[in-house]
Amino acid sequence: MKPIFSAALWAGILSLTACAHSDGLNKPATEPSEKRVRIYKSDGSRQCEGGGISPEAMKSQLQGIRVYAAEKQVLRGMMFPAVCGGQTGSINVYTIAEQDLSEAGKRGFNLLKQKD
Repeated sequence: MKPIFSAALWAGILSLTACAHSDGLNKPATEPSEKRVRIYKSDGSRQCEGGGISPEAMKSQLQGIRVYAAEKQVLRGMMFPAVCGGQTGSINVYTIAEQDLSEAGKRGFNLLKQKD
């Protein structure tokens, strides 16, 4: 009987400790009062030339604004003529707090509208 009791005791202890551990990763992604938005800016790349600035490098233009995520995307819903030297539609996208949207706009960033 003792091995069964011991096994049950350990199972109970392990199930409780799994819920008790908190390393900060289980916090909500956003505070209830904080809404996040996605903004973008062209990376400056040109057809036939390449180039363009990385999201990490462009992030320095958002100094003083907390950036939650950064990634490279292609601007959708717009057509770009196929011509050397023309824009590629490649953009850098950042997730920031909605309260910082006005400041980011002053720095040349635009709100990335979500398609429903």
